[in-house]
Amino acid sequence: MRLPALLLLTLALALALALPAARGHAQASAPFSFVAFGDMPYCLPTAPQDCAAEEGRVARLVGEINAARPAFSIFVGDTKGGSDVCTDARVLGPFAWMSLSEAPLVYTPGDNEWTDCWQDRGGRHDPLERLALIRARFFRDANSLGRRPMPLLRQADADPAQRLYVENARWSHAGVVFATLHAVGSNNNRPTEPGETPASRPPEGAMAEFAARDAANLAWIEATFAEAQRSGAPAVVLAMQVDLFHVQRCGRGQDSGTRAFRAAIGRAAAAFGRPVLLIHGDSHFWLQDRPMAEAPNLTRIMVPGDRETRAVRVAVDPAAADPWGFSFIGPEDRLMRPRC
Repeated sequence: MRLPALLLLTLALALALALPAARGHAQASAPFSFVAFGDMPYCLPTAPQDCAAEEGRVARLVGEINAARPAFSIFVGDTKGGSDVCTDARVLGPFAWMSLSEAPLVYTPGDNEWTDCWQDRGGRHDPLERLALIRARFFRDANSLGRRPMPLLRQADADPAQRLYVENARWSHAGVVFATLHAVGSNNNRPTEPGETPASRPPEGAMAEFAARDAANLAWIEATFAEAQRSGAPAVVLAMQVDLFHVQRCGRGQDSGTRAFRAAIGRAAAAFGRPVLLIHGDSHFWLQDRPMAEAPNLTRIMVPGDRETRAVRVAVDPAAADPWGFSFIGPEDRLMRPRC
């Protein structure tokens, strides 16, 4: 029995549409790897003769990362030491070594680049002027850094109410949803509350800046997990600079600038239910744990930094119940030990 020509055409079109979808699903489940690193290079004003060597170590590390052929890299802030003066050269200089990355490189700022620049050790610069400089240089379009940039969705483009926050980005790879969030050390630029140590009183305007950026970050968390739910993402990865759990680990410190932010991540991760990886720097030693009882599906890693110029290679199997695997790239000659 011969099928009518219209039915044959309908079946052919359905098959043509189904095959790319099937191929896309298979690709979405394929394992891949990416690299996370941060808090380097640290050049001390007391040893300026060592600065070129520190920068050279980071350039060599980028070469080793290139050899590992990751899908992309994420740099979680602090492109300079806190005691390194915030000159234009120091703030903008890292663009050169970031440009050595063969794969796309996504950068989120740290406190040393702008928040701390008002201090004497930072050269008494205006933090908001430094931040504007960073935004103009490192986030000037909707692409990542690196020699093969990839397109990103920037919060500034996705949400008309958040035009300022070009540094908050989102992208997907193999179905996994990634996002950067601009939350930094030094209490996230918020003046400290009584009892927090060390006390910090940044310049006038800091509280308003913090409040607006914190609201933008909360909105970006919500939007990121909404996209992950909508797309059926097998996992979510969040990257930022600040050590959100320093006070919980050490029993002292500052966290009034990150409490609401940390709580929002916990709620969103718990509601999502599938694996979440939180990546940050700030305290400069390797740490892997599950720090949120309310969100047992959330794994946290803290990347090394400061004198330890190593990166973390994250192997991802989107189809696995526990999709994360971790290994290191870089020299083992100056390992940083856990501390408070």
